[in-house]
Amino acid sequence: MTELFQQGSLLQPETLEDWTPEVVTRVIAETLETWGFADYGARVRWCWNPRLRTTIGRAIFEDHLVELNPHLLARHPGEIRGVLIHELAHLVVVEHFGFRESPHGPRWKALMRAAGESTRATHQLDVGNLRRRRKNAQPRPHRSRQAQTLSRLEAWWRRLSQRGW
Repeated sequence: MTELFQQGSLLQPETLEDWTPEVVTRVIAETLETWGFADYGARVRWCWNPRLRTTIGRAIFEDHLVELNPHLLARHPGEIRGVLIHELAHLVVVEHFGFRESPHGPRWKALMRAAGESTRATHQLDVGNLRRRRKNAQPRPHRSRQAQTLSRLEAWWRRLSQRGW
């Protein structure tokens, strides 16, 4: 990695605005080169997704796309590089090793270590007031075990009837 993107460097982007498309694209290219997958960089895309609430980032495999949460990352800009590389590692693992690989398995962890990032799978950031409130949230009535069993039996009977039993 270049000096610009090393953790702890004075040149580390400090705010969301510092993470321009050029900076993000450079981090993606340099990370893929470090991993030996530089040729994959032409297909990888990224975007800010303001619809994300508590999810800090996600990988969309079919589109080779990394989506980042601008609301949460604006509060915690020091996490952007790690999240970007975390999601990029998911794309690389699926692209080169397939869906049978564990999402946070040994190959994913090896990529994260090679990039100098944590192998933690989830974030512990404060997501206060980012959660969506449910409209007209009504408590569901508690169903007894007998009622649950009856529902399962009725569903089983309907399936049998549809098959002509």
